[in-house]
Amino acid sequence: MSPIASCTPSSETAAGPAPSAPAAVQVRSFGALRAIMHEGQTGPAVRIGDVVPGPRAFGIGALSELRGEVTVVDDAIWTSYARDDGTLDVRPAGADEHAALFVVANVARWQEATLDADVPDGQIDARIEALLREHSLDTESAVPVQVRGGFRDLRWHVVDGRKLPPGGGHADHVRASVNGALPTAEGVLVGFFSKRHHGVFTHMGSNTHFHVVLAERPLMGHVDGVTLARGARVLLPAP
Repeated sequence: MSPIASCTPSSETAAGPAPSAPAAVQVRSFGALRAIMHEGQTGPAVRIGDVVPGPRAFGIGALSELRGEVTVVDDAIWTSYARDDGTLDVRPAGADEHAALFVVANVARWQEATLDADVPDGQIDARIEALLREHSLDTESAVPVQVRGGFRDLRWHVVDGRKLPPGGGHADHVRASVNGALPTAEGVLVGFFSKRHHGVFTHMGSNTHFHVVLAERPLMGHVDGVTLARGARVLLPAP
């Protein structure tokens, strides 16, 4: 696995506070978490090949019918499916794969900041918002984010729609999944920060949504919790 080595979208400009700075890139989203969780809308919201490659596309989402997860790293599309034995089937995806939820942005250049201290799970939203302000980026618009380096207390899952009860919430999605935890890991998080998309592509009460990709093992999935280790690099779009 080598991603580290290298329908109608919802609007990113919904009503809200005036931007603090120009948005670095346009974020496009298809489908919505609230519709998936509460209305059972798990059918195709977008054909991934219609929006990727970008160029330089980065994205995350859930496959149609919640058959698994999808992550895009620099135009490389990776999918992760739950097997019956509790293991994962992680592989490159073809352009014809469809997603029930998909968030994507094209980022030509990144700027980075190295963390000088651990960032526990409950402090990640605030730390990323502070970094956005430090780099003169708009904190009121959706922003793609990468984190590369070391992680601790990583908890992840890959949804398995075959086991999901009708009308299940986030906890049901986690139970109907292959999930796991790692005390330490080295890899990349791909995701998005937004204070205005709760229930769309971030869960209620959270300003971030991340997927993890690990080169050391065939693992890609939705992040349920993580500590960003000191020395990890946070990548934000360059203006």
